[in-house]
Amino acid sequence: MDLVKGTHMIKTQYAFKANNTQLIKCELKIKTRTGNVFVYHGLFNSTTAAITDAIDRFEIATIFVRAV
Repeated sequence: MDLVKGTHMIKTQYAFKANNTQLIKCELKIKTRTGNVFVYHGLFNSTTAAITDAIDRFEIATIFVRAV
């Protein structure tokens, strides 16, 4: 297991939903207000969607997102 909360890293760069929306594989690096650092990967519609996911999961001080 590679990611937060027991999920597994997806080994593809892109994936497609049923409605042919291309998902982007993103790496998120998060630093919380308490100083803890988390790094995880996921497939998102956009980097903005990745940021929204991080905000929902953590009390964040800083976020870094990049498409990989």
